[in-house]
Amino acid sequence: MKKGRYGKLLFALLTLGILSAIVATFLLANNHRNLNRALVHFGFEPIAKTSAATEALSPDSRGRRIPRPKVDIPERLVSPIVPMETKFARTVRRDPKELCSALQRTGFANSGWQEGLAGGGWECTSFREFAADANEDSPKTSAYLSIRGSNEERLTSFRIKLNLEDEATRAALTDAAIATVGVFFEEVRWNEAPEILDNLRALKEFDVVVFGNRIQLKREFGDTPRFNFIITPDRSRPKNTYLPPYFDREKWLPMPDPPMAAK
Repeated sequence: MKKGRYGKLLFALLTLGILSAIVATFLLANNHRNLNRALVHFGFEPIAKTSAATEALSPDSRGRRIPRPKVDIPERLVSPIVPMETKFARTVRRDPKELCSALQRTGFANSGWQEGLAGGGWECTSFREFAADANEDSPKTSAYLSIRGSNEERLTSFRIKLNLEDEATRAALTDAAIATVGVFFEEVRWNEAPEILDNLRALKEFDVVVFGNRIQLKREFGDTPRFNFIITPDRSRPKNTYLPPYFDREKWLPMPDPPMAAK
């Protein structure tokens, strides 16, 4: 019987303690707001809302803070930050049939997009001459246009071969080449290459990679100026490398020497 009474007494004390904590929390919350209301209701003076102990410390009383330490990092541990060049690979999405038809406006008549004679792909070719005089025996400046594709709907290369046999026809040859390349850029929505057209007009050799495609103008060996303007996919980089070189081990920092084993 005594153990039963002790258990009930202990339970009553725990319950009373929990209820007291809840009541105290309710009265002391919000800077004693509820407690002050109760004191005023029963005719007592309310408790002051602020006290000296709770006043905010002034900046002077906090003391002077220790400045943050500065650590010099060796240059060998810091990799130079260089803006990463855009590596998006842009493919030619234009229908080759429409492209060949559009190039006829520049004077390069062609038979349209058709399968090659050897069966190794599809192509569209054209040949054009530029004569400065009526002398039929003299060599004539010419341009050969060749567009090739791996299948009926995919274009893989664009090429113009320029044969400058007569310097008097230089302007006519470069104008025709620029017009053709300009139509090609317009058809495939490549409008960010004004310097390429300028170099083509001056017949200045160049070799650049733009949006994953290699564009170059190269001169052939020989006394007669012969140039090849070629656009092909860039194959100088391994496959799937038009991404940030995070996993290129050659660009990682060297590993430090292992610490000496404790003896």
